[in-house]
Amino acid sequence: MLDEKQLKELLLPKIDSYREEINALNNYMAENPEIGSAEFHSSAAIVDLLRKHGIETEYPFAGFDTAFKGVINPEKKERMALLAEYDALRGLGHACGHCASGSSSVLAALALNEVRDQLDFGVDIIGTPDEEINGTKCLMADKGVFDGYDFAAMVHMGPFSTATSEFIALDGLGFKWHGQPAHAAAAPEKGRNALNAARLFLDATDMMRQHVIEEARMHGFIKNGGEASNIVPEFAEVEFLTRAPRREDLNDITAWVKDCARAAALATRTEVEMFPVGEPFHELYISKLGEKLMRESYDELGIPCANQSGMKGSSDIGNVDYRCPAFHPMMGIGIEENCHTQEFADAMTTQGAHDAIKNSASLLLCMTAKMYGNPQLLQQIKADHKAYRGY
Repeated sequence: MLDEKQLKELLLPKIDSYREEINALNNYMAENPEIGSAEFHSSAAIVDLLRKHGIETEYPFAGFDTAFKGVINPEKKERMALLAEYDALRGLGHACGHCASGSSSVLAALALNEVRDQLDFGVDIIGTPDEEINGTKCLMADKGVFDGYDFAAMVHMGPFSTATSEFIALDGLGFKWHGQPAHAAAAPEKGRNALNAARLFLDATDMMRQHVIEEARMHGFIKNGGEASNIVPEFAEVEFLTRAPRREDLNDITAWVKDCARAAALATRTEVEMFPVGEPFHELYISKLGEKLMRESYDELGIPCANQSGMKGSSDIGNVDYRCPAFHPMMGIGIEENCHTQEFADAMTTQGAHDAIKNSASLLLCMTAKMYGNPQLLQQIKADHKAYRGY
């Protein structure tokens, strides 16, 4: 069995020989962005590169047209998963940097594959499409795709580098109130105002804020509130998000929000229809030991790492973390602008992005060396994760 030092000496030098191909892959995806579940050319380009270098790859995978799974050392029982994202934002292209993030996972996989015969563990690189719209990792997790791994990891791009990302649980909710139209001046008493129901609902959820945990977040907007000012609105629709650091807290908050929707319908004598919007996201557990090892990896690679969490919000990586320990650090690309901006998208083919891809792959390999070169640390991370999740 190779120790941490031996694994790093074996793996890290392998990166440079693949950089030209990886930069070309990244640039191709950046210049030809595809939104979630339509990443046909992007996923095919990644799969072609994996197969070119001898990595057996199932594509499509798990019932998703643009998902894939490349397998290194299939006979090994101990296994890790590298996660690759490659979907873009509608109208903004790769403003979340998934072209570079996915490319970094591919680069790490190619380095691991080159020395596969010297490894005592197996590696799967899993293409996870459509993070931005539907959160396909949630559906993949429900199918057991991430079960049994020692850990899963990916690196996101950002304006600076961090060891962790702060992702909390999220529920997306849709509400439609159905009332009765009437002339607003001639016969308003014959109407039932669906817009009033939507307004009551939003007022009620505002009043909730005083009584839920401080870390909870609730936000929404009226998508439809009527057709004309002289007609009592017969239909109104609200899209709403609830968030909390723990799923068990969020379940209670979401149930309360639904009660507010029912109460608003009762008060206005309308009918309410409730439905999910997107998949429910779970929180990402931040392992203290995992964060420590990640910071050590940044230091050893000479990459500055901010002393704070990176991205804040919610992501389907939390659903992966419900199945195995998951890591989601962030790598700076050398600009001040944040994700989801045109400036960030424009930076995806720059030298800063190319350097971030190399640094991210190096970080993934360094963490791999720490995990499998120090079995006791890996077992402690798995034990901490099991204690937190309660399984």
